[in-house]
Amino acid sequence: MSLLKSLTDMVLNSGGQKAGLASMVMQNPKLMEGVMGLLSKDSPVGGVQGLLANFQNAGMGDAVQSWLGDGANKAVAGADIEQALGGDVVQQLAAKANMAPSEATDVLSQALPAMIDKLSPQGEAQDMDFGSLQSMLGGFLKGKL
Repeated sequence: MSLLKSLTDMVLNSGGQKAGLASMVMQNPKLMEGVMGLLSKDSPVGGVQGLLANFQNAGMGDAVQSWLGDGANKAVAGADIEQALGGDVVQQLAAKANMAPSEATDVLSQALPAMIDKLSPQGEAQDMDFGSLQSMLGGFLKGKL
């Protein structure tokens, strides 16, 4: 089963009651598929740990800590996403999703904090293979908030 179909099925099977990340997946499935690829431990940015390190190195350590903690997730702007990921990565994600890079970073500025939050239930992000990542995010999309 393709990742896109799997994500779509998870959202549809949740009864359409989920907003936020589920809505982003439905509206931008190719972008979310690309993001899941980035979060995978085999990604060019080094998986979840590498992604978080990129944000910390870009001066967004407070935001990262909020995503890992139990409280509200601190927002980041689209420009922050580009700074942390790099223009090449943003360009690739945007091209995959058939979006302008600025549109992609705007969506990612909302999706990444939510995804990292759900991937770190005890406050620690772990690098996962693509299948484990898909399964964990699938649980979130099925309503395990």
